[in-house]
Amino acid sequence: MNSIWQEDNEYYRLKPLTDAMVKEAEDQLNVKLPDSYINILKEQNGGYINYDSFPCSTPTSWADDHVNVDHIFGIGKENSILDSEYLIKEWDLPSNIVLISGSGHSWIALDYRETEENPPVIFIDVDDEKVIELAANFDLFLDGLMIWEGEA
Repeated sequence: MNSIWQEDNEYYRLKPLTDAMVKEAEDQLNVKLPDSYINILKEQNGGYINYDSFPCSTPTSWADDHVNVDHIFGIGKENSILDSEYLIKEWDLPSNIVLISGSGHSWIALDYRETEENPPVIFIDVDDEKVIELAANFDLFLDGLMIWEGEA
């Protein structure tokens, strides 16, 4: 598999991931992060990706047939999944999730509300007050990422 990361864009990119950082994050968030998520972060710890969308059959306030996803948060001091607790409170989002992408009015998260491991990936549309399951797990989420070629 080719890298999902944009090599020429430093934004959201954090210092290289270590096993100790993963353990600290899992302890702080009280979750078991998906192995595939950890693996891509070991390649590059967060940043912009070579994709911009994930197909979605439920219309959102942004589009009728996809959600925007152009970056994935890594693990670190800021612009990281460790900001989840603060952002959940700030944006009145559901508890027991880990935000992996987004800002403000739309978020993509690992949903631990009904599982302790291998969580589904959800899209949260703050404006429409919707929570939509995008993929049953992070592997399927990665497999479904695409470059949107339809009308904006």
